[in-house]
Amino acid sequence: MNVIPEIVPMAELQSGLGEVLAQIRQGPIVLTQNDHAAAVLVLPEQWNTLVEELEDLRDALDAAQAYAAYQQAPEAVRPWREIRAELVAAGQLNG
Repeated sequence: MNVIPEIVPMAELQSGLGEVLAQIRQGPIVLTQNDHAAAVLVLPEQWNTLVEELEDLRDALDAAQAYAAYQQAPEAVRPWREIRAELVAAGQLNG
């Protein structure tokens, strides 16, 4: 998605809402106020996709960092059965 989004001044948003809603189906729209970007409009489906992708990327980064830490000090890793038992005892995980 390297396409430059449509730019719409905030002053035009209210008067041209129907047109903006039609344009948003083509891609994100940058709203400007006093010639500065103020907000970006995207379809709800696109927003959800972006948030899910971001969460997946964060999970992948966490996994990569955990694996790197494991490679540095494998003796420091606790077995899952110990961690699970603690979580069950604390009521944070169903047994």
